[in-house]
Amino acid sequence: MGQKVIRVSQGSPVVFLVVGFFAVCTAQPAEIASLSVERDKGRIYISADIVIAAPRSDVFAALSDYDRFSELSDRYVESRFTEPAEDGTPRIYTVVEGCILFFCRKVKRHARLELNENESLVTIAEPENSDLEYGREEWLLESVPDGTRILYTHVMDPDFWVPPVIGIWAIRRALNNDALTSARRVEKMALEGATPGPDSIP
Repeated sequence: MGQKVIRVSQGSPVVFLVVGFFAVCTAQPAEIASLSVERDKGRIYISADIVIAAPRSDVFAALSDYDRFSELSDRYVESRFTEPAEDGTPRIYTVVEGCILFFCRKVKRHARLELNENESLVTIAEPENSDLEYGREEWLLESVPDGTRILYTHVMDPDFWVPPVIGIWAIRRALNNDALTSARRVEKMALEGATPGPDSIP
């Protein structure tokens, strides 16, 4: 069966989840060469090709610091490292908040964090401790003349109902509304070599 485009309310938790993931990847000036959101049998497939004006090592440092990850996007209510897995793999906890009309909920996620320094980051959700039945998120980083190219993919199966309403444009609109603040924060981090706090940039 072919994949179909997901249609999601702009205020749904999934939209806020997607916005949170992409907002931390965007720097000023930034170019989103492609963005795709599809749905097949309840599973959501997200992919993007992004170029940002920051060195790869700084981008990697920002994306892998989950104790301060929430400072890069206002969509994140909480983010932190938790106890490592038994094999020593880092583990993370994040909370993203979103609303459907007058109903709001928090999407919680515990996940393993697999790191390949300056090359890639992969998070794998733990379904028993998350609001996702399945979740795998990956950033592949590549140095380019303009900064860093990010090939982003996220496959997830929420354990809550996703209303089929108004389409991909809602996700793009939400991204456009929130990208600039997060972009400035990531760019400042790249220039100064330190993750900025939420009060340092409007």
